[in-house]
Amino acid sequence: MRNDIDRDLYEILGVDRSATIADIKSAYRKKARECHPDVAGDDPDSEYKFKELTFAYEILSDDNKRREYDSFGLRGLGRDIGMDFSGFTSLSDLIDVFFGDAFGGTIFRRSGRRVRTRGRDIQTALTISLNEAAWGTNKKIEVERLASCEECGGTGLMPGTHMSRCDMCSGSGQVKSTQQSFFGTVIRSTTCPRCNGRGELITEPCRECAGESRKWVAETLEVKVPPGMDRGDSLRIREKGEGGLNGGPTGDLFVVLNVESHPAFKRDGKNLLTSVPIDMVEAALGTELKIETLDGEFKLKVSPGTQPGQVLKVKGKGIPERGGGRRGDILVRVDVTVPSKINSEQKMLLEKLRETRKEKAGKGQQRPVWKE
Repeated sequence: MRNDIDRDLYEILGVDRSATIADIKSAYRKKARECHPDVAGDDPDSEYKFKELTFAYEILSDDNKRREYDSFGLRGLGRDIGMDFSGFTSLSDLIDVFFGDAFGGTIFRRSGRRVRTRGRDIQTALTISLNEAAWGTNKKIEVERLASCEECGGTGLMPGTHMSRCDMCSGSGQVKSTQQSFFGTVIRSTTCPRCNGRGELITEPCRECAGESRKWVAETLEVKVPPGMDRGDSLRIREKGEGGLNGGPTGDLFVVLNVESHPAFKRDGKNLLTSVPIDMVEAALGTELKIETLDGEFKLKVSPGTQPGQVLKVKGKGIPERGGGRRGDILVRVDVTVPSKINSEQKMLLEKLRETRKEKAGKGQQRPVWKE
């Protein structure tokens, strides 16, 4: 990974030098979601990528720092805090010095104290049938999540005990060191290795979670699916996500719905689409068909002279509105079938029908497909 001092901060964020503050904020939010250590998973470089991205954002979103950077580059930023960075060649070292802090649970925190942080939202999937989506249902799902420890209330401490101030950093969360360069002495602040930047130590960790404040649990939850839900809709179950850090609030669980395909219907919003084949004689003379609906069988009247591809509407037999309410329709396309083989009697009857038909006007006349 390129880590030299001449990295272009605009390139890191993926914006032009003429970008507005709004453009910079938008680019940062988009990229931060992609490379955040909690999202990137096993990527060993995710922490540094996120740190580098946030460093670029901190500079370019500040008018004064951006002006200094545009004029003098990264090496010119030191004048803003009265330091000389011209001797640096590593971008990561410069980031550490510039912020005077370590990269931790919150973005470039100024204090090493433990921060109550809300737990992350989590997501799972639930598959239901079309009928269940239409009428609603109750389903049980199994969820594994990192929950706050009930024994210690998510603090990581044995009940009745308290945090102790770290004696290595005197509770600041940082240890300072000096570095000599050609341009003078540079004071560096780095994360305290003993308390990991928190400034406090757990001397008596909770026996249940070993001081981690959270532990993995498996739960069976009941999900209430309201009527009218569709594929891709999600249901929110509050406080069933990951437990918060240091006693922070619990995140939420989002259940994303997948609706199984139906053998007879295709869904189009609140409407259901289907088709029925009928013989050409039935189309000509009219008939009554029994079709399937979500409520059971329905007698559909096919009027005489129904044309191939004609769509018939069954009102109020479709999907209800989300949460229940007015239902959509069933749209039935009529597929008129023509027999490939007929016997002599049938042929004679058809011949007679052809002879007696009076609607011969325009027979065989070719017409354009599209009418203006």
